[in-house]
Amino acid sequence: MPTYARSRTTAALAALFVSVGVSISTSITAAAEPEFQSLFDGRSLSEWLPGNPAYWEVKDGAIVGRITKERPCTTNQYLVWRGGELADFELKLEARLNGEGGINGGFQFRSRLLPDHDVCGYQMDNNLRTEWLVRLYDEYGRHDLALRGERAWFDVNGVRTAQPLESARGPAHFRLEDWHEYHLTCLGPKITLRVNGELVAEVEDNDPRRAEPQGVLALQLHSGPPTVAEFRNIRLKIPKPANTNTVADWRTREARRKLFDGALAWWLLDAGGHGAQTTLRLVPEFYQFELNVRPAGTGAAPDAKVTVLDGAYFDAGQELQAPADQLTVYLRLRDPAGRWNSALVGKRARPDHAYFNLFSTDLPGTPGPDIAFEIRTTQGFAQASFPVSNIDARAWHNLVGRYDGRTLAIFCDGRLMASQPITGSLIPNSEPLLIGAETQDGKKVRHFRGEVDEAAIWPRALTNTEIAALAAPGQ
Repeated sequence: MPTYARSRTTAALAALFVSVGVSISTSITAAAEPEFQSLFDGRSLSEWLPGNPAYWEVKDGAIVGRITKERPCTTNQYLVWRGGELADFELKLEARLNGEGGINGGFQFRSRLLPDHDVCGYQMDNNLRTEWLVRLYDEYGRHDLALRGERAWFDVNGVRTAQPLESARGPAHFRLEDWHEYHLTCLGPKITLRVNGELVAEVEDNDPRRAEPQGVLALQLHSGPPTVAEFRNIRLKIPKPANTNTVADWRTREARRKLFDGALAWWLLDAGGHGAQTTLRLVPEFYQFELNVRPAGTGAAPDAKVTVLDGAYFDAGQELQAPADQLTVYLRLRDPAGRWNSALVGKRARPDHAYFNLFSTDLPGTPGPDIAFEIRTTQGFAQASFPVSNIDARAWHNLVGRYDGRTLAIFCDGRLMASQPITGSLIPNSEPLLIGAETQDGKKVRHFRGEVDEAAIWPRALTNTEIAALAAPGQ
């Protein structure tokens, strides 16, 4: 027969053998592990939910996530299992990772799906061209939990200790570029990772604010250079089902949501602003913040999550502008140290060039720090403030600054704290709107270090009743 015909026949036979091989392998695995259920049929992605389907396909019996020069990727892509959240479970899957440079990959577990299909929480993380190769990780959180060759503990105060896992030290017994099997076991606070049957990392997470008892499972295609991430033979055993009686987020309840109709922007900060209609960017994007942390302190909302800022801040860009004569600014936060000496939320370039600014500092005339709201209008500059000694300095507070065209006012937890008469049109500027920092001569300074929950801006003056309704349950 012609050469091209032989080539096509050979290719077809090879494809058939691959297909049969995958089928036989899957059936043998299923027979040998009757307690495990298969999460992938080797043919379709029907059990998986992609963020952007263009990056995912099924090829040769494997799930393939692919980044190419023709289709670059600047944000992480996830394929989320549709079967619901997992609590205690065992997961086995085979994977390999190839690409250009020190590329990254892995899969999420007991994690939270964010509104824009990003994911935060526990991760089995791997990285080419590193000594550790694989690790247990906390995406958008504490970062390293346990590197390959470590056994780590987090105590009830979140303090991490670790010791060498002697059996996994030294050169790795596997290559990320070749097919290898992960066996992940999650039982209560204990997380164990094996590769090709050998224990490589272990974590016991007893931190009540950060440990996750359940969450979603998601395969990751990490942003970056050309990458091929492949997964196959995905099997799951569930000794303890997840709790399905979840509590609805108090911030998004129907009656409360009506407060945000017509807002210029509304950000749920525990998710880092992911999915918000007005884009919110965390700066910097690594090691100086934690998303999805349970709040501490007096006034913490039950079943809530928050973001902890420790040098990072949110940047909402330059575009948000209110109408000329009305504005309401809201921020829910906690300063654990009770110092109150930082920026909170505002658009300003320097003290005499603020569109609006909610901040804390030690103002003259009162003992200790103060919380203040200031604006600049065509009639001049105005500021309303109150001393922190009037409130519990370490508790959660809802701060609101309001301008109605006649009066500048500042509220705390629904209570009017101070006001100043002022008229005129607000004078906008081209500075970025920042949460947790402020601009001073082009530099970002006075970073807030604490917990933040929610922020919003309205192009109108909220009523006193509406401001009181912003409070969390129990406040």
